[in-house]
Amino acid sequence: MSNSSNSTVTSPAVTTTASSSPAVTTTASNVPSSSIHTNALPAASPAAVITARHASPAAATTSTATPAMRDRSDLLWYAALALLPVDGTILGVQMPYYSPLSPLLFTAYVICNTRFVPAALRRFPALPPLFALLAATSVYGWVSVGVNVTYLIRTTLALLFGALTLLSFTIAWSAKRLSMRAAVTVVVCAYGAAFLFGVLTWFAQPNHLNIPLWRNQLMQLFLRQYFIARPQFLFAEPSYIGMHLFGVLLPLFWISRDRRLIALVAVFAAGSLAMGAGVRIVLDTVVAGALFAAAEIPWGRLWARMLRDRRLLAGSALGLAALVSAGVGLIATQPRIQTLLARGLFTGDASMSARILRTIQPLAAGLHDWPHLLFGFGAGNLAEAMQRGFPYAFEWYRSHGGLLTEEISEMEYPLGPTLNRAGNVFTMDAYASFIVEFGVLMFALALALLLWHVTRWHAWSRTTVCWLLLLAYLYAQFEAYAFPAIWLFIWACAAGARFGRTSGAMRKRGAQRNR
Repeated sequence: MSNSSNSTVTSPAVTTTASSSPAVTTTASNVPSSSIHTNALPAASPAAVITARHASPAAATTSTATPAMRDRSDLLWYAALALLPVDGTILGVQMPYYSPLSPLLFTAYVICNTRFVPAALRRFPALPPLFALLAATSVYGWVSVGVNVTYLIRTTLALLFGALTLLSFTIAWSAKRLSMRAAVTVVVCAYGAAFLFGVLTWFAQPNHLNIPLWRNQLMQLFLRQYFIARPQFLFAEPSYIGMHLFGVLLPLFWISRDRRLIALVAVFAAGSLAMGAGVRIVLDTVVAGALFAAAEIPWGRLWARMLRDRRLLAGSALGLAALVSAGVGLIATQPRIQTLLARGLFTGDASMSARILRTIQPLAAGLHDWPHLLFGFGAGNLAEAMQRGFPYAFEWYRSHGGLLTEEISEMEYPLGPTLNRAGNVFTMDAYASFIVEFGVLMFALALALLLWHVTRWHAWSRTTVCWLLLLAYLYAQFEAYAFPAIWLFIWACAAGARFGRTSGAMRKRGAQRNR
């Protein structure tokens, strides 16, 4: 696919001409320098590519070239966006500790727009071969271990849903050039409703207004009901708050520069902290805040100004000290964190110790079986790895003083009876799950292809690096392959990303290389 074909750009008016379609003229004013600039496939000619290097999705929302809808199938797109926060109900497609509804609608959206799929797939040439290699590598595990049909289907659906989510982003924003502002509006409303739902569950808790009628009815809707003690924002797990805020909403701000997203993230994070939503949102907020500051603050210009102005230097030092103190204070004042610091990771918190064991348990099976560590136990065979690794991991766990709970005892036989309606076969760690199912070699290949993808599209910048580091941190405690965070990053790079300090010369070289 061509990434740059017969295009002419002027500013502030942007004029793009595709050889296979009539000339399209759009106007984009006040375009933020750090927003994404897309290479779009015109709706009239799916195979053609329109390159608009100086027109971002956010800036072109008022243009006739980027309407909110082009046909009725786009209702599926907005419905999928509206259901992004809903990932823990009994109504969704069940995957390891994740039961979303949006992937079903993204799938339907791709099916209704199949004419765009071949051209869209050419933006991601490594994806089909990677999926084929994952299937081929799994054959070794299936032959040597066996096939768990139920979890094979779940893993397969998770990977396919992830790819279809990526294609949906490409079709909606790059091919049809649908309004980014309209999409952000839907997302803000959806997550705003999720936050209000969490506030409702907080009021319904026994130690607040204690409304058993609401609480008992709502509990039947979720695979895991935890809002007796903590607010439940339609998510499957309290620790998923950070995934949604900093894996979806914050990157959408980097893409669109829409300040409504930052306001929503701030309110959601502050409200979650105030209502005691858990330990991880505290850590996630500190980490995301540091990376956001690293990406957004012009450190070079700021340092140069501080060297010339001692008062600015002193004020900046005080401000930095205040932020660091606030972060340390935020962490130190959390009761669960205080307990962890006092008693340690294994004895200070039952949830934390169980997470550590869940991550170590299947990996321990591979460490005692090198062929399976290299090539994996096969897609869907996480339960087998957990059962094989339990004796080794449990011995190590007990030697470090790990707590003994009902959840820990259930890990010995992951497919056995459990009180958790979400099941017991999960790790809460994307790296552990991927390595166990597909092996270290496939993990190294997938990571190399991701870095190659960013390099191929010349999308490297300070913001890209911060975004990638944020994803690396978030997925260390989250395993859903279908979650949109990583797929949004992949789309953004291929959409002609221009974050921060990516130079025009670099973008030009990228266009020439991928021509």
